[in-house]
Amino acid sequence: MRKAHLFFPENDLALARDLARYTAPPAAVRLRKAGAALPLWYGANGDCFVAQGVDASWLDSVKGRFGMDIDVFDYRPERYSPVPWGWSKASRTYFESLGFGRQSLPDDSRLEALRTLSHRRTASDIARRLAAKLPFAVAPAAEELFSEEEVRRFVKRRGRAVFKLPWSSSGRGIVSVEASTLDAQLPMLRGMLRRQESVTAEPRYDKKLDFAMLFTMDGGSCSFSGVSVFDTAALGVYAGNRLAPQELLEAEICSMVGREVFDGVRDALPEVLSAIIGDVYNGPVGVDMMAVDNQDYAIAPAVELNLRNTMGHVCLSLYDRYIERGAVGRFAVEKTRRPDSADVYGGRIRRGVFNLVPPGGDLTFCVEVR
Repeated sequence: MRKAHLFFPENDLALARDLARYTAPPAAVRLRKAGAALPLWYGANGDCFVAQGVDASWLDSVKGRFGMDIDVFDYRPERYSPVPWGWSKASRTYFESLGFGRQSLPDDSRLEALRTLSHRRTASDIARRLAAKLPFAVAPAAEELFSEEEVRRFVKRRGRAVFKLPWSSSGRGIVSVEASTLDAQLPMLRGMLRRQESVTAEPRYDKKLDFAMLFTMDGGSCSFSGVSVFDTAALGVYAGNRLAPQELLEAEICSMVGREVFDGVRDALPEVLSAIIGDVYNGPVGVDMMAVDNQDYAIAPAVELNLRNTMGHVCLSLYDRYIERGAVGRFAVEKTRRPDSADVYGGRIRRGVFNLVPPGGDLTFCVEVR
């Protein structure tokens, strides 16, 4: 069945609040509105995307240049299967407002199971299971802490640490602490414990590279889709993705962690993810990782689990369909729209800058190909 795609980047925030009628922060709303047309680049022909006020001339031009057959949602929900960026009570409510009936949407029990799996303790579970399966050492799983005293003991033991809210992503809800700054940061950490009842704690790694392994869940079966290499600013705030052939991205990762480690983690994860997720969720899955500078291990193999679409999946589809094979470049969310200068031939960008969303938003999603 054809799909109706909804770009809903506030989904992780909505999971934390667990409200059907969730009001996202203004910045998240601006991001959603600016990126409403992003599903053009990962949806299939015959699909549609949910958006309001899309510039028709821009859309027609893009569809013509790239040979697309994807339209704006026409408020005929019976024709489509609803597919949000991620599922939560809030994204379900959004689809209900578009006319989708409960029979086409996940029920409360499935949404609660997804929310539970989206807790950071699942990433810790993945790391522990991988450590038990692999013939080489990996970074230890993050610990879940429930009290100020446990936080103090962890910092005393580690010297420096990173604490994360159980439901958060893209650098939000993350605090870096050193023993010398702990007392000053305790009010913030107490607030985190009060809001979500616990925090996860891990050492602060000497990071060499951020990357992700991408998978697809279908009926309890997990298959590897590819890799994503991305850039982050302070404390993991997303800053953009590399665009390159998969073999080049894999080579970059292997130069940091070693081929044996890369292959071992990639081959072990489908079984681990299938065992943990089962048939609760169908769709894209991302496992964020880090190459780290440590004498005992080279990889932190489960920094974060994303049971939703990710920019890595977007870039995987974007490169496969619409970027000249062999070219390299970058995908980013930018505040200022740059003039389009892309050389497009045969429906693929060969070089230059191209904005993937129409003008008029507060932000733009942009690729630059060299």
